Amino acid sequence: MKKFFSFLFFLAIISCSKDPILYTLTTSTNPTEGGALLPSSAQFEEGETVVLNATPTEEYVFFSWAGVSGENSTTSIVMNSDKSVVALFVKKQYSLEISVEGDGEVTEKIIKAGSSTDYNSGTIVELSANPVSEWVFVEWKGDLSGSENPTQITINKPKKIIAVFQKKQYPLNIEIEGEGSVEEKVIKPGVPNSYNSGTVVSVKAIPQNGWSFLKWSGDVSSLENPIEITVNMSKNIRAEFFNPLDFTGLPILYVDTQGSEINSKDDYVEGSVSIIGSNDFPDLSSTEMKIKGRGNSTWWQGGIGRPDNMKRPYQIKFGDKTKVLNMPKDKKWVLLAEISDISLIRNKIVREIANMGSFDYVPQSEYTELFINNKHAGTYLIGQKVEESKNRVNIGDDGYLVEIDTDAHGRIEEDDVYFRSNVWSSHYKDGVFNIKEPSLDFDSEKFNLIKGHINSFEDALFGDNFKDPDIGYRSFIDLPSFIDWFLVNEISKNQDAASFSSIYFNYIPGEKIKMGPIWDFDLAFGNVNYSNAENPEGFWIKDNLWYKKMFEDPYFKQMVQERFDYYNNNLSLILSKISGFETYLSKSQKKNFELYPSLLDPNSEVWPVPARFDNHHGYVEYLKTWLDTRMEWLKTWL
Repeated sequence: MKKFFSFLFFLAIISCSKDPILYTLTTSTNPTEGGALLPSSAQFEEGETVVLNATPTEEYVFFSWAGVSGENSTTSIVMNSDKSVVALFVKKQYSLEISVEGDGEVTEKIIKAGSSTDYNSGTIVELSANPVSEWVFVEWKGDLSGSENPTQITINKPKKIIAVFQKKQYPLNIEIEGEGSVEEKVIKPGVPNSYNSGTVVSVKAIPQNGWSFLKWSGDVSSLENPIEITVNMSKNIRAEFFNPLDFTGLPILYVDTQGSEINSKDDYVEGSVSIIGSNDFPDLSSTEMKIKGRGNSTWWQGGIGRPDNMKRPYQIKFGDKTKVLNMPKDKKWVLLAEISDISLIRNKIVREIANMGSFDYVPQSEYTELFINNKHAGTYLIGQKVEESKNRVNIGDDGYLVEIDTDAHGRIEEDDVYFRSNVWSSHYKDGVFNIKEPSLDFDSEKFNLIKGHINSFEDALFGDNFKDPDIGYRSFIDLPSFIDWFLVNEISKNQDAASFSSIYFNYIPGEKIKMGPIWDFDLAFGNVNYSNAENPEGFWIKDNLWYKKMFEDPYFKQMVQERFDYYNNNLSLILSKISGFETYLSKSQKKNFELYPSLLDPNSEVWPVPARFDNHHGYVEYLKTWLDTRMEWLKTWL
């Protein structure tokens, strides 16, 4: 019986046992190459706890789990259902630290990303070193070497990179012309090395004994000494020295105002003058004087030069009468800049022509090199001022020096004393008679005397008996001076002398009116582009109101024709004198136009020059050709 119950118990146990419940665990990694996950995918019995281990590969790190919780690379999961677990890995991330030496920047461009996150391990970055202006890229330092730019770098560990920039370097080449040296001093270095881009260098020209500094040329053009140069490109400069005894062959006139500017036509500036006469003229030791601007159109034209060197006309006044370049002693002297006359010869040659005439006085002048406060100002003509003087217009205490002028364009100054004549000033509405000498008051006895005498002369000239030698115009005027004045101005076709200005005459009571002195011929010999005075054909002065009437007198006309023959017979001499002046100025004109290059630039307008050339010889030939053509025309039609 006992055995029977044991058998029944065994059967009961067997009948109660069932098969185990299994669940599937699916494991994977993302990305696949990011690492391994154990255990691999398998089946586990219900309720079983499975331990999961995520192991990253070399360039990855464990990031997180998907399908199971846990922050570490090892976690566990209870199998109570089918499970899917993903181990997430990410690329290791490295810092790329870039610094700069010098002045520039580095741009970064990802060529190949290790993953969607910039600069993960394996990212390839292109680096471009971009220097700022006047700097250059030199090399990479740190975890990158070489000078290739742009370049690429693979980010596989933390990296520090330095982009090295340095200032551009330029040579400063200094040449010497003449006898002297140049001292260099760095004022502001661009970087620690001298003459890198941005370096400011002070250069001082030091002449040897007997020599003088002239100017800087080359890549720097200046008359200042010393000067500061910013080295921002390769530069070649030349320090030019000269020997005053052998410069251009012209005497040298030094004006020293202790640095004070001469920028007014009204106010004098105190200073001194000295002259080195070279071989042909006596020297003048330093002599006190005062100087101011002068002129009308030539004054504003003087701005054609650089701001540090404008070519303007001046007037010098000595305290005592002083002899200048062999010209007779006097106090006042003028310096003519000859801006409009690029030949530099018109005012000089017309004096030579006038000296062939019968004038009592022709203003003397000589060429000179002008230096103002040691700065070369160019070729000038220094000469006598038109004024009353024993050595100039010698009219004594009782005589008159009068300029027929115009009160337009601000030419008449506040303290000028002038009158209007009955005929001339009626015909030329702006025409006035400006009394230069003596100093007198309006409506004074002397004032009314000269005014009345000119009106009487005009009455005779335009009266019925004007041809009568005893009561007509001839009884009032010095005929030779009137004829010579006419011819000098008609031959040259002087723009202003027709009726505008610089028409001088002088009169001593009890004597006859004399024309002259001649003056202001820079706009003569065809050197004007706004009137018929440009052309060598046609009359000009003959249309002047007074002369037009005189030409109605056959006697006057015949005298003019005979006198013209005299000048025409001397044409070859006049032309040879022009050529001689060109030769004399050969060195001086070159230096002059180096200072004022726009005068020889055909594309640069110079008022009122009608024909433009790129060399001095062209202007001289223009003058000679014009004069030759002019004389041929006058020979036919006068």
